[in-house]
Amino acid sequence: MNHISRFIVAPVLDQFVRFDTHMIERRILRLHPIAFAMELLEFAQTDDPLHQFSAQFARWIDREFTGQIRQTHKVISDNLGGASSQNQEWEKVAARIT
Repeated sequence: MNHISRFIVAPVLDQFVRFDTHMIERRILRLHPIAFAMELLEFAQTDDPLHQFSAQFARWIDREFTGQIRQTHKVISDNLGGASSQNQEWEKVAARIT
């Protein structure tokens, strides 16, 4: 991620015990719309910018917060386009996400 940082995401993750990618995307969009928009524009030349952003964001969360969160299973939730789709759910294993 070039515009969304761990300093933006960590406080959002810390609000939940279990969360999925779509939940975090919606919160980041609401709390940091400019950073979110700039990040989304990085995927403008792909076939499906929302899907590509979401997939990359999920991988980034998994790498960036290793040891503080763990994958649970895939869940179905509404994506940013309004369609239900499968994505990763995590749970916090650290008392506080930093």
